[in-house]
Amino acid sequence: MSGMSDPRTPLTLSAGLLLVVIFAAFGAQQTAVKLAVADIGPIAQAALRSAGGAALLALWFVLRRTNPFAAPFTLSVLLGVLFAVDFGLLYVGIALTSASHATVLYYTAPMMIALAAMTAIADEPFDTRKIAGIAIAFAGVAIVALVRPSGGSATLGGDLLCLGAAAAWALTVLVIRATRLKSVDASVVLFHQLFWSVPLLAATAFVWGDTTLRWSALALGSLAFQTVAVAFIGYLVFFRLIQLHLASQVSAMSFLAPLFGVLSAWAILGETLTPGFAIGAGAILVGLYLTNRARRNVPCPRSP
Repeated sequence: MSGMSDPRTPLTLSAGLLLVVIFAAFGAQQTAVKLAVADIGPIAQAALRSAGGAALLALWFVLRRTNPFAAPFTLSVLLGVLFAVDFGLLYVGIALTSASHATVLYYTAPMMIALAAMTAIADEPFDTRKIAGIAIAFAGVAIVALVRPSGGSATLGGDLLCLGAAAAWALTVLVIRATRLKSVDASVVLFHQLFWSVPLLAATAFVWGDTTLRWSALALGSLAFQTVAVAFIGYLVFFRLIQLHLASQVSAMSFLAPLFGVLSAWAILGETLTPGFAIGAGAILVGLYLTNRARRNVPCPRSP
């Protein structure tokens, strides 16, 4: 065993089914944001999600009698800044583009992480299948970003913001993997991202004028889903499965998140799936699958 976070056993059927549910929730999050954006501004949504997730995690730590602040202070604040940039860009991007575009472009982050891990921090060996996956995925990005119907809800500016959010996610993971944070429990790392991002996102929402708050049933349901199902339960269960089962098998299934994201955008929002988008999204899914399938060390410490 190469470290205390290494996988233990092959993925079981029950764990695999649970992962399908988790990644379905992760993928549907962009649709949930889009549903509520008319009632609660995108940055305000991100701030409320972080605050709710941090509060639920704090309660969980109290029940476990664990101190979540036992982590390097400067690095923890840096994580909060990156998390705020990540979800600030993503939520604004979702408001400006389609939920399906936002989902597939945001999930290019694992490819960015894999590429940087082989080059910038050199903690993974070069792998031909991984390189092929990255190349296929970014070809898909070009197709999704450039081939778009006229008059559609997907805008290039919104797409670029979602790609920027993916880059912030990738940078967050690289900071964790390259510093002392890699030995800190994943739930503690998540708590610091949520906790320190709250004042940054709240201040940004105030300065930006993104303070629309209409507490409709739809907005409350969307926020509850984002906060409880994704930011709290989803993350904790995902981290637990990473501890119990083969990391390569768990991370390989992350291609399901953008797939479910596209399906939820089509089924709930009625977004049109053009042939060009379908080709580009398919390339990204194949690239994500190949990239994660090739990896053998611990996967991303956070999956959105």
